[in-house]
Amino acid sequence: MSCINEEQLQHYLDNEYDKEEKEAIGQHIATCPSCKGALEEQRRRILDVKQSLDLLVTEQPVIPEFRPPVKTYRQRKIIAKYMLPMAIAASLLLIVFLRPFFESDIPPVNGQSTQFMMSVELDANKPVTEYPLNITIVAPDGSISQTTIN
Repeated sequence: MSCINEEQLQHYLDNEYDKEEKEAIGQHIATCPSCKGALEEQRRRILDVKQSLDLLVTEQPVIPEFRPPVKTYRQRKIIAKYMLPMAIAASLLLIVFLRPFFESDIPPVNGQSTQFMMSVELDANKPVTEYPLNITIVAPDGSISQTTIN
């Protein structure tokens, strides 16, 4: 067998050969002093690289376990105690301060005005189309006409 090159030596050290090839290369290394020296030199290089890497990384960084945030009873209590009343108060203030913008002091045109009034409680599970629509029209002279649409 001819002498082993560096690539073959690396494959031998990495155990990439099957049993027969490995035995043949092992027998050659045992009888050839130059290949035996090359093998020892390659092992020394591998050992130097491993030691250099160990010097670079002395400690493995500790990565904490991820735990998703959990709402505690105390956080829910704070939300119920403070946030809900503040949201209600803010809504009421908006209604009080914005109401004058929606009220009109403009008199109706030609004495006619439109007024909407709802006097039926609605069931959220029932479609709106199933409720009857009652329309009451009051004329300027006071006469009343009513229409029901089913």
